[in-house]
Amino acid sequence: MSLTPESRHDLLIIGAGISGLSMARYATGAGLDTLILEQARQAGGCLDSHRFRGALDGFWLELGAHSAFNSYGKLLEMLETAQSLDRLQLRAKVGFRIFADGAVRRISSQLTFSELLLAPFRWLKLKKTGCSVADYFKRIVGQRNYTAVFEPAFNAVICQPAGSFPADGLFRSRPRRKDIPRSFTLAGGLQTIAGILADGLPARFDQTVRDIRRTDDGFIVTAADGGKYHSRSLCLATPVADAARLLQPAFPELAAALAQIQTATVESVGVAVPKAQLKLPLVAGLIGRNEAFYSAVSRDTVPDPVWRGFTFHFRPGVLDESGKLDCIAQTLGLPRQELTNVVSKTNQLPALRVGHDEWARNLDRILAGTQLALTGNYFTGVAIEDCICRSRVEWERLQRGCG
Repeated sequence: MSLTPESRHDLLIIGAGISGLSMARYATGAGLDTLILEQARQAGGCLDSHRFRGALDGFWLELGAHSAFNSYGKLLEMLETAQSLDRLQLRAKVGFRIFADGAVRRISSQLTFSELLLAPFRWLKLKKTGCSVADYFKRIVGQRNYTAVFEPAFNAVICQPAGSFPADGLFRSRPRRKDIPRSFTLAGGLQTIAGILADGLPARFDQTVRDIRRTDDGFIVTAADGGKYHSRSLCLATPVADAARLLQPAFPELAAALAQIQTATVESVGVAVPKAQLKLPLVAGLIGRNEAFYSAVSRDTVPDPVWRGFTFHFRPGVLDESGKLDCIAQTLGLPRQELTNVVSKTNQLPALRVGHDEWARNLDRILAGTQLALTGNYFTGVAIEDCICRSRVEWERLQRGCG
């Protein structure tokens, strides 16, 4: 297939998740001819809000990211530029509980308070850098509290065993905007953010990338349907395993570095049930301790007059589909046959380890001087804001090269 003028661009971005969309926003804002290629039929990636139809029309559940906060400064800047801050919705203040030994339990009932007496002093003395989540938090809250509450809670936050995760990659202190609700969503869920950021951006969907080649003046990307796209600069905003596979022929050193990042599989199942059928008190979610699921995140933070919803994030390979539904029914105290509104999705998340910051610096050394950018949730953390911050850093590097 010969190249046409329409196939030539300043910047080509593979992936229309929050990382790719933010990169595209920065690039188009600077006047670059930019095109996004996305294998799905819509933008979003890990911003995946399932919107029901029929009797549940208007009700939604998050199958990917669940949380956005007023400390997400870069995200809020983009929404402000898109004149969409007035679309933010305050999430209701309801708490989490622990599900353990077949029952819903208050978190306070599971804590050993004598172990927590010196926690503030230990916290002041300890540094996160170079520590795993387990090493850092056990020393602060004590072994019993860590095992009973904190370990399952951290597992729930990142939907994977959190003990080996870098402590400084789990929570990051960021300035908060006082004019924005501390925790927010939007009508239709967080995927609405993807829709806002994608509005007006040139993108082609249902485009699975098959091959990447370097040329003297940039890159040629070939899609599965045979379409070819030529660009001076290229950005991969894909899951890390996909980036490693696509870069192997043209950038073997980069591909080898990317292949070092382990990934965690998350099997998510969402259910919507009538409020009248549930005795479970309103919760932000359930933290599974020694359960088949890491967490069951609730829609109670955005109340609906008729329906309640829960997304169970299961450990991979533990239960089959039927077993997952049995588990959900038992946890919610419902007959299995009442689970008729069910959706599911499998996600892949990076499993970062101590020393990851050095790995990231090495990757940046390999990228230096090229017009290839990498962005995603596998650099500084898995939060939405982490992805956008990485896109910003990579955009500034590409911009210097374009100059």
